[in-house]
Amino acid sequence: MKKSVAFVLLVCMAVFWGSTVATAGPAPALTKVDIHAFTAQSYNYQWKLTPASYPKSMNAYSFSGSELYMDVIYGGIPNWNLTFIKVNGTQYKHSQLFDHQFFITNSGGSVVGYKIIYKIPPTYLSASNTVSVTSRGTNGGSRDSIATNIKFVK
Repeated sequence: MKKSVAFVLLVCMAVFWGSTVATAGPAPALTKVDIHAFTAQSYNYQWKLTPASYPKSMNAYSFSGSELYMDVIYGGIPNWNLTFIKVNGTQYKHSQLFDHQFFITNSGGSVVGYKIIYKIPPTYLSASNTVSVTSRGTNGGSRDSIATNIKFVK
C-alpha cells in the first residue's frame, strides 16, 4: 500500500513539475530600434516624444538640468555588446549610458523587446545635439535610429 501511495505522489509531482516548466523558443530577431522620447529636469521629467518621421528633429524643445534622459524602444532581442549610442559623433557602449530597463512582452508572457532609458550627462552635450542608436540582434537583424536638433542648455 505504501508503494502505491508513493507511486501516486511521484506521478502527481511529475505532472505538476511538467506543467510549470517554461520552454523558450529562439530569441526574436531585432526588427526595431526607435528613439522614442527625451526628458530632463526642465520638463519635470515629463517625456517629450520624438516625431514619427525622419529626421526626428526635437527643435521644439530646449532641455536643461543635471542630465538628459532618452527612451529607446527595441523590437526583438538586441545584443547589448553590439548596441552603441553616438552623441555628437562620440560613440558610447550601451552599458555606459544605461539607466533603466523595461521588458516588452507578448500575450503569452514572452519577452519580445525592451524599453531602455539612457542617461546622458551634460558633459557629453553641446547646445544642439545629434544622437543615434545602432544595434544588432542576438538572432539576426540590425537597426538604427537618429534624433537631431536636441537643444540642451547647461
